[in-house]
Amino acid sequence: MRNLTSEGQARIAEIAQRHGISTDGAMTMLDALVRGGGTMAQFSHPDFGGSGQWMMGGMTMVSDLFNNALKARVDNICIELSNLLANDQGWLWEPAPPQFQSSQPSSSLSGSYGGWNSGSWWPAELGQPNSSGGQNDIRYAYFGHANRLAVDIAGTVTVYDTGDHMISGVSQQQGNGWTVTFTSQYGTVPVSSLRVVGGAGEQPVPSPTPTFPEPSPMPAPSPMPAASPAASGGAALEQDYLSGSTWTFGPAGGEPFGIVTLSPEGGIAGDVDPRARFWSVENGVLSFYDADGRTSVRFSALAPEGGATVIRGDDPSVPGDGYVLRSPGVPEVQPSPASAPGTLPIPVDLSAGDWALEDASGQTLATLRLMRDQSIAGGRPTETRWRTDGDTLVLLHGSGRPTARFDTFQFRAGRWSLTGSLQSDPGVSLTLRQT
Repeated sequence: MRNLTSEGQARIAEIAQRHGISTDGAMTMLDALVRGGGTMAQFSHPDFGGSGQWMMGGMTMVSDLFNNALKARVDNICIELSNLLANDQGWLWEPAPPQFQSSQPSSSLSGSYGGWNSGSWWPAELGQPNSSGGQNDIRYAYFGHANRLAVDIAGTVTVYDTGDHMISGVSQQQGNGWTVTFTSQYGTVPVSSLRVVGGAGEQPVPSPTPTFPEPSPMPAPSPMPAASPAASGGAALEQDYLSGSTWTFGPAGGEPFGIVTLSPEGGIAGDVDPRARFWSVENGVLSFYDADGRTSVRFSALAPEGGATVIRGDDPSVPGDGYVLRSPGVPEVQPSPASAPGTLPIPVDLSAGDWALEDASGQTLATLRLMRDQSIAGGRPTETRWRTDGDTLVLLHGSGRPTARFDTFQFRAGRWSLTGSLQSDPGVSLTLRQT
């Protein structure tokens, strides 16, 4: 990096002091931005918690993955330094010696944290990643423009569809095998909950191809020998069979928590228990994950019971703690006559008229209409559908994930208001008010 003028040095020292970092830390970040063309940086300095990456309008990643305060500091410093580089009128740098005039730094980065040109191990059609990194035998590359995440584990590359996730961090854990999780607007999510769309990781499972349709014995050796094909018309614990399916979920031998739907995107709609937030199928085993991406239940036995399809599993951390998924057509516990009335306990016709969505201060965030087909007209782009859970109104993201819940109803001055909170942060109050 070229030497700074005295004015440039004073400016960098002032920026460092204002953000509470050392001048050396600010210079390290400035150098990283110069090498990244002013719009991205890969850095390593104690002031920033070690190694990290930053990209203009994209993401901020630090080694302390969940330190949001540190991420915000890095983002603010990078934005200010990037603007400083963009607005330089010749006062920032000392004149470069002639021999360096033609050796402008490349925008490619490299280093132990990954590298923007860390190789072409991902499929070429994905282009340039927004960020990449790795450690030991695991590395990743995120392509926000294509909604793809490529993961290389010991030379085996798998490409995942990230759907509507806006990824801001990736981490890995190693112990009993490997675990890769990422952070998005929905919290911490296991990579295994994403749909596999390509790469070498997809090759061991291409049996559904129409290349050899004639041998009928092929479906017989299903991934789950315990699941009798006659039990549910040849059903087995496979991604295609389970995707979009609906079940009651609850403890073995007890009343179910409620009904869940296994969304094709890997989420679990229904919000009946914190154990059931995401799902995936690997080697004939259905796994549920909690909101932090930890495996909460593993299901491996599918069999008919009393005319219903039943999938049994247990909590890997608590041996003997069993759980059951049961097709809702034949309930395990017959409902009492008292619960039979089909009238909705909500005292207002939700689909009649418009509603104003307000925050805790009374500011209107959006105006929406709850349509009778349970779609949402208008409103915020994060919410496209709605449903009711007993006496609670739930707003849903397009992927089926609940975004907000309203369980308190008030009638004043001839109008109804519904009070609730964000699903991701119960401390954030919201109100729906008839307009």
